[in-house]
Amino acid sequence: MSQFISDILSSRRRKRSKRVGRGDSSGKGRTAGRGMKGQASRSGIGRKIKPWFEGGQTPLHRRIGKKKGFTHRVTKPVAITVAMLNQHFSNKETVSLETLQEKGLLRASQVKYGVKIIGTGQILATIAPEICSSRSRLKVKKNDGNIKTDLARQAAKR
Repeated sequence: MSQFISDILSSRRRKRSKRVGRGDSSGKGRTAGRGMKGQASRSGIGRKIKPWFEGGQTPLHRRIGKKKGFTHRVTKPVAITVAMLNQHFSNKETVSLETLQEKGLLRASQVKYGVKIIGTGQILATIAPEICSSRSRLKVKKNDGNIKTDLARQAAKR
């Protein structure tokens, strides 16, 4: 016994599509299931109406104004006071970006902005040159502070 695809398909009953617009008694007469009025009820609306189309009303992207200008995000160095350094560091410790981060004075995200030492008084700890600017080096030396010299030479070469 051979089976054909036509035998399988003919055994299942196919639902015929409803013919619309063929009189009121058919159930889909008069408006043919399109509703009363509007763009979707007219002929030629075979293409889908875009979701952003608002029926001729001024669309949202034109009702809302344009954003003017821009925001210039200036990255300023993190200010650390001399008192904070003396409180967290002893005489023999070196103040660097890594040690500031370990002591909780500097977050990992703030390392890229750098550090600025502010305030007056004597700094007890030794300071790594990556923290010092030329002006703060003078300030440290004036107050008899220490700057790590081997790293200072390397920083000066750059």
